[in-house]
Amino acid sequence: MKKFIVIGLGNFGLNLAKTLIENGCEVLGIDSDRDTVQRAKDIITHAVIGNATNKSVLHSLPIKDFDGAIVSIGQELTASILISLYLKEMGISRIVVRAISEDHEKILKMQGISDILFPERDMAMRFGTILARKNVIDYLPLTGDYVIMDVSPPPGFINKSIRQLMIGSRFSCQILGIRYGAEAGGKPAEGEIKIAPSADDIILPGTVMIMLGRESDIDRIQKEG
Repeated sequence: MKKFIVIGLGNFGLNLAKTLIENGCEVLGIDSDRDTVQRAKDIITHAVIGNATNKSVLHSLPIKDFDGAIVSIGQELTASILISLYLKEMGISRIVVRAISEDHEKILKMQGISDILFPERDMAMRFGTILARKNVIDYLPLTGDYVIMDVSPPPGFINKSIRQLMIGSRFSCQILGIRYGAEAGGKPAEGEIKIAPSADDIILPGTVMIMLGRESDIDRIQKEG
């Protein structure tokens, strides 16, 4: 079982801690606010009151027994930077920090923190991309220009097999999976996902294609009639 320490139990930190718990992890949460800690006690494994900017508080905890630490200190930039520094000095193997501004992100990178979360910016970019693109339902950026997108097929794709569409040769993309909708007629069932579909699988009405490729190449698919 993996064990994590979450510093800062506001909405973001507590929801992240809850997700870790739901995935079978053990979580120790720390926050300086008594009411916040009280609220968290029924959700996570352990919750304690403490000011993590006080180095002695961190040293009093079995930090090195944990697989990683998550720093989620609201709008307190200075506190976040100090805590990240202390954790780094203590030799924590993995440190994840929530950034609240681009300058904050730059400072964390200078400290050697590689796992930086910027939820407000990243969510805005993600939904801006979804809204701006035709028929894009979801979007996950990868390295370089590559992305994974959930795409509603253009009309010209409907009732054709993947072999007929020649996705790879025409668009330099791959269909990683197919999610079926109600229009599929019950077979496959609505919401069913087929991973690594074969060349003979048919793109049915209501289908969503889970695609891997460069953004520019997936954009070209959207222009198909």
